[in-house]
Parts: sequence; structure tokens; C-alpha cells
Amino acid sequence: MEQRKYEAKTHTLYDNSLNDSRFHVLLFILRLAGIPLNKNYRKRDIEHLLSLTDSFTWEELPTRDPDTGHLTNAGYIPIIQSLTKYTVVFGLAGHAIQSAVRIVMSHDMIFTTWFPIDASSSPLYEIVILIQVVASIFTASLHFGFPGLYATLACIAGSQLEKLRAALLDIRHTHRISVHDCEEETDEREAAGRKNDPSESFRRMQQQLNNCIRHHQEIKRYMAALEDTMHLPLWGLFLLIFLDICFDAFSAVMIWAHHADIAQAAYVYAMLLGVTYIYCWFGDRLSQQAESVRDAAWGIDWVGTPVPFQRSVCFIIAAANKEFTLTAGKFVPVCNSTMMNVSKFTISCNNNTFRVRKRLLTQ
Repeated sequence: MEQRKYEAKTHTLYDNSLNDSRFHVLLFILRLAGIPLNKNYRKRDIEHLLSLTDSFTWEELPTRDPDTGHLTNAGYIPIIQSLTKYTVVFGLAGHAIQSAVRIVMSHDMIFTTWFPIDASSSPLYEIVILIQVVASIFTASLHFGFPGLYATLACIAGSQLEKLRAALLDIRHTHRISVHDCEEETDEREAAGRKNDPSESFRRMQQQLNNCIRHHQEIKRYMAALEDTMHLPLWGLFLLIFLDICFDAFSAVMIWAHHADIAQAAYVYAMLLGVTYIYCWFGDRLSQQAESVRDAAWGIDWVGTPVPFQRSVCFIIAAANKEFTLTAGKFVPVCNSTMMNVSKFTISCNNNTFRVRKRLLTQ
């Protein structure tokens, strides 16, 4: 079913659908990346994770927050899909053009590498180029494809949390309207000598709250599956990012006098930090939205309501009170504090390698 949202304020047609073809593209990118998402284990986990989204809809949600004007999770999903697709394509196209020019003009390799034998003669040269082409595809998929899938899955969970929070706030609004109507109806019935029965409004609120509890349990199952599926790939990616930062810092210090190579090293730094920012920002955003459900449930005007309704409110508050944090390897939280630690590590690694090089040159 085509899922679209028409924004009346901006008269813009948004496509919020997450169709199977988009997922197949991202899964293909993941298989190319060579990370631990093999056919028999991780692919099955991701397919199970995607199956949990069958009951979720976000086409009716606004793409921008009416209060702040910022993009909501439903608004991020189509943008992420487009960026993931075009970033990989344009990144590989630009890399292919400059590599082809260097190969034809200078008989260079795509990556500067060392071999124990002479790799500049045919046919070994062509074999090495083919291997480096495959490595380029792996690198692009790893650093551009997987973040897109991760951000999309995180936004799906975030959109459902936003939807749940709106439903809880609607219960509070319904309660206030019901109280106001009951007061007016009570005055009319007292004037007519009849008693007022508010049980109907409480029954309707209880039904709304039950639906919210069921929806919250589905979201929690999805978020738990997201953590179980992603923690190992994220651990591997974070390890690769740290190793890349170390090697890039060493390379930048050793080629300090070559401005073109320094610019390339700076680009690699920016790419690594940008990817880390995507992981940490969406993970931290999801944790904050999970906590907002607790505040929305507490904000229901439950004082004076029937005891079963109050117990249901306590149940959803207790369920939402359990902190949720995406992790890398079950021990590194994927949040903004981790992003700051990576930034500090980058600066420290650069300073230390530059200090060692300066000491060696002065000896």
C-alpha cells in the first residue's frame, strides 16, 4: 500500500513509505560491506526486525513538529532514504572518475599499497586494480550504506514513540473535555432532578489507554530487537572507526608537507566523525524519545479516575521508566557522550602523533 502524507500547510506531497525495494537495496549494501551480517545469521535477524514494522504506520504523522518546526522522525525517513541512495552513487562515481584519471595518466593504483613483488606489470597490475575496486565498494557501503539503514530503523522506532506520546496527550485532552462536559451535564441533570453517570467517558478513556499500552509493548519489542540486531555491527564499526582514526592521524603527520594528501586526510577525518555523529545522534534521540513516553503518561489527569485506570497508568509509567540505550557490543552506549569521547580521542591522537614526529625530527 502506498503510504503518503499530504502536508496542508506547505502543500507538499511526502512519501513516507518504507517499501521492500528500499530495504533490499540497503541489505544488498550491507552484504557488500563485509560486516557480520552473514546470510544465515544477521540477515535473518534483520528480516525479523523488518517484520516487526508491519503493524507500524507513520503516513498520518506530520513531517514537522507544529511547535518547533523541526523535522519529525516521519519527516527524516524519506530524506534518509534519498541521501543513502545518492551518497553511495555519487561517492563511488567521484571516486571512480579520479581513480580512472590517475590509472590512465600516471599508471597509479586506486590506493597506495605495498606488495612484496612488483605489481606494476601486467597482469598483476590489473588484478590488483580489480581487488581495489571491490575494496572501494566495500568501503562506500560500510561508511554510507549501513548508517542509512541504521538511521531509518531508529527513525521508525522514534516515529512510533512520537505517535504514542500524541495518543497519551490526547487522553489527557479527552479527560479535560469530559470533565468539562460532565460538569455542564451535571448542572443540567441536577436542575432536572436526575443523576449524572460519568462511567461512559471513563470507559472510553480506559479503551484509549489500553490501546496505548499495547502499542507501547509492540514498540518495546521492536526496540529490543533493534538493539539485539545492531549491537555487534555497531561494535565492529566503532572499532574500525577508531583504527581508521589512528592510521589517518599517523598518515597525516608523516605527509605534513604535502597539501593534497593533508586535504585527503582531513576528508577522511570528516567522514569518520560524520558517520560517528549519525550513529550517536540518532541513538541519543531515540533514548530521549523513549523517556518522553513516561512524562506523557504521567501528564494524564489520572487523579480522581477509577482505580483500574490508575493502575493502567502506573503500568505504562513503570514500563517506560526502564532506560533504553542502543549500545555497541553491549558495553559502549551509542549516544552524544560517546560522540564527544570520539572527538577527544581524535584530537588526542593527532596531538600525540605530531608531538612524536616533532621529537624525532629534533633528535
